[in-house]
Parts: sequence; structure tokens; C-alpha cells
Amino acid sequence: MGRKEYKYLVPRRLVNELRNEMKPYIRLDKYSENRKDKQYTVRSVYYDTKTFACYEEKIEGFKTKKKFRIRGYNSGEKNSIVFLEIKRKYEDFISKNRAPLKWSQAKALFSNNGFNTQGIPFEKDSKEEANAKRFLYNYHRKKLFPIVLVIYDREAFYSKFDQSLRMTFDKNIRSLLYPSLDLLYINEDIKYAMPHNFIFEVKFHRNCLPSWIKSIIIRYKLQRLALSKYTICIDSHRMARKFSRSFGHI
Repeated sequence: MGRKEYKYLVPRRLVNELRNEMKPYIRLDKYSENRKDKQYTVRSVYYDTKTFACYEEKIEGFKTKKKFRIRGYNSGEKNSIVFLEIKRKYEDFISKNRAPLKWSQAKALFSNNGFNTQGIPFEKDSKEEANAKRFLYNYHRKKLFPIVLVIYDREAFYSKFDQSLRMTFDKNIRSLLYPSLDLLYINEDIKYAMPHNFIFEVKFHRNCLPSWIKSIIIRYKLQRLALSKYTICIDSHRMARKFSRSFGHI
């Protein structure tokens, strides 16, 4: 079934206070720990159909939803790794299919509408190969194209007492409409979506949250919301979906 994912919208002014409240129970994950500012940047190009099927699934409140994206981290370099991802959500449960490859290989893969599959280094019959094929199958069958580049800065933590419990602060959410993969690491001409708030996410496998997280949620009166960075960023541009029909991957 996957793990559960709860999201809370928190005023930016509470970020230090909330972090200090959690401090006795958490530790930074290795990706945050290795960064000078103790956070890393997540960059995702989201794909959708020309009728915005994935967007509509979210807006209409479907129990089962899918997102298709190519995700990278921090800044682009020659050998930067990106991931072909399908994220599935059923009610509160999430699961992912991921296939890693170099950014240059991803750009080559989609240079001819996804048909240039030569030289992609997936071991035959591996999980990564299966995940890549699943992504490309959906890409062609649904005629997906890039809708929006979503960027945010993430502080990521694990519980000191339960390795499966993960918490993140996703800040400075920003985006660019209709990007190509060449723009995955761009920092110009982006629009900020929620400058006065951040998203607090809790991901866990147990049936319920531990009592220390519950007490923090109650103390700060945090309300669990069905938040999607993808839809938030699209809405921030106030773009009518009809204008997307003339845009494609090239």
C-alpha cells in the first residue's frame, strides 16, 4: 500500500519555533546534513495531458491520483542525477516508481519525443528499467508534456526513534510554466507561490502519528490539508488551461 503522507500549511514566521520544538526527537537526513545551510533544493518538471488530467484528479478530489515528473536536486552539473518518477496516491497512502539517470541522458531520452532510448544505463530486467519503461509508457500513451517546473528548498528530518518516520519543511515554493528539461536548474523568471507559508510534511508507515508530533500539531493548531505543490504552482500563475493546448515538449 505504501506509506502515509500528511501535509500542513504553516506560517513562515513559525519555522524556527517549530524546528526547536521537534529538535529533541529528530535528526537531519544525510542530504540536509551535508549541505552548508542544512537544506537542499528540489526541482521537478511535472508532466500532464493537454486536458490537465492529473490537475483535475487533484482538484476534483479523486481518491486515486498520479503525478508524472522528472526530478533533480540542487544545481545542475555534468553528471547530475535526475529521476523519472511516477507518484501514486490513494487517499492518504503514497507510493513511487523511480528510475535514476544522468541529466544529459534524460535530455537525450526526450530529444526525439522520448524515442531515443539508446545508451540509457539500466540493467536488463532491473527495477530501474521497469520503472523507466512504466514512465515512458505513460508518457506516450497519455501524450504527456511538461506543464510546470516546481522548485522549493527542503529541510528533511528523520525520527531518532523510528527510521521510517520522515518530516520535511518545504519552503520558498516557486515555479516556471512550460519548461523544457534544459531549464530544470534555472533560477531566473520564476514566480513564488506562497512567500509567507511553508508546507510541513509527515511521512510514516504506522497506523497513527507518534504522540510527540500530535502534541506539536495541537499546540500550534496545525490543520491537515490536501496540499499539492503542482496545483498550487499552476494556480499561482492564474493561467487558463485552454492556453496550454499550443505548448508541447519541443
